[in-house]
Amino acid sequence: MMKLKSIALGALYESEFEAEALRRGFVPHRPAYPKEWDFLVECPKGFLKVQVKGTSVEDKDSFKIMTASGRRKKKVIGEEVDVIACWVDPVRVWYLIPTSSKPTVTVRLFATNPRSSSKYEKYRENWSPFYAH
Repeated sequence: MMKLKSIALGALYESEFEAEALRRGFVPHRPAYPKEWDFLVECPKGFLKVQVKGTSVEDKDSFKIMTASGRRKKKVIGEEVDVIACWVDPVRVWYLIPTSSKPTVTVRLFATNPRSSSKYEKYRENWSPFYAH
């Protein structure tokens, strides 16, 4: 039952991302078969590969997102993904983390703390990776 719940939540987070991308004028494409990324997003910057992650559970004062792939050996998402889109469901906020920033396997997001000085706060609702600079 737990696996089904996590699959359903993953589908929900991907739907949230797809809707937000469309609202912003981006065109999200789902792959025809399983890939390392969830969407190939057509945006002003070109095409970006996006992995969607999400959480609905607060752990003490933060929300934990695992940026790793693989079941046994956890390895941080690498060069096959451009952006990790992290959805914090209870707060309804996105963190758009470029993989070039080398995120850790476990990312802690302090989404309920407006004064957080976490290194990931600069990615909160920051959609700039999708725009040409």
